[in-house]
Amino acid sequence: MRTEEEYQDGDDALLSGDTSHCRRGRKAKQAATERQLRQYRRWGLLGSLFALVAVFAAGTAGLTTAGLTSGASTTGQVRRRSTTVSAQHVLEGPVILYGDSLAWEAQDSFRQALRIAGIREVSTETFGGTAICDWLPQMRRDAIIVHPRVVVVEFSGNAFTPCMRDSDGRPLAGPTYMAKYRQDAATVLGIFRAVGTIVYLAGAPISRQAELTHSGGPLNQMYATLAATNLGVRYVDAGQTVLNHGRWTERLPCLPDEPCDRRPGSNRQNVVRAPDGAHFCPVGGAAARGVTGLCPVWSSGAYRYGLALATPVERALTQVSATRLVSPPIH
Repeated sequence: MRTEEEYQDGDDALLSGDTSHCRRGRKAKQAATERQLRQYRRWGLLGSLFALVAVFAAGTAGLTTAGLTSGASTTGQVRRRSTTVSAQHVLEGPVILYGDSLAWEAQDSFRQALRIAGIREVSTETFGGTAICDWLPQMRRDAIIVHPRVVVVEFSGNAFTPCMRDSDGRPLAGPTYMAKYRQDAATVLGIFRAVGTIVYLAGAPISRQAELTHSGGPLNQMYATLAATNLGVRYVDAGQTVLNHGRWTERLPCLPDEPCDRRPGSNRQNVVRAPDGAHFCPVGGAAARGVTGLCPVWSSGAYRYGLALATPVERALTQVSATRLVSPPIH
């Protein structure tokens, strides 16, 4: 068993970016993430951002979900009540996360959180700079072949790829841009509605530039409206986990058992946003057409966002599993 001093040495290496021993650094980062997730689960603090109530009709195969509200803490803290199903019970998937660079940064935490919850069939389809329209062919294939129980769809509004350009090759902008994203999001709902998949539309955190120009929020509002007007669709305001009362912030108080910046002046707060003001890696370089590199240090922002994306999925599948465990047979 590792001592507290050894844990702290590993945490300090993650936060400082000391990669002189790359293999040890990767193992330390993975161990820290696993340790944190298991500690959250033990304490019942794993991401209570949203309250999800699932209503099931006895004797039917259909699933109706209702009552999801964005209960995210306004200071980015992630908490949840303990679940009613043993962690040893394997919950049913498959689960797929689709997204751009934000989901790409958070996908490891997303997968690990669900794996620890007992959800083994988890895959991610993410790449920086992409938009919803880039993934529609893949989504159609997955709906037919994989039949996912739950999908999480996170796209923050890129317009770099050909499907987000007009006939002259220029990136879509203004009302045409919003109409394209709305149309593509509605297409996603149609694809997965046909196979009975629960869809979570995820909100992105406001960027520093968007806050300065007061231009953030329209895509999140569109996703929330679609969720409110379509059965089996839910909106996850995951971006709130890296904001401070809805405002952009560089740092947030360390989460329990998280590798924590204890350098003078840090006030036990971790950096949750990248220098570019949009992404998560504390030492990340500028994104190239929306594509970011691997983060060599602990990324608290990516961790929080990954938990926020995973929490409602865990709750939904836990509710399904619990209902099947207690439901009497139908004669």
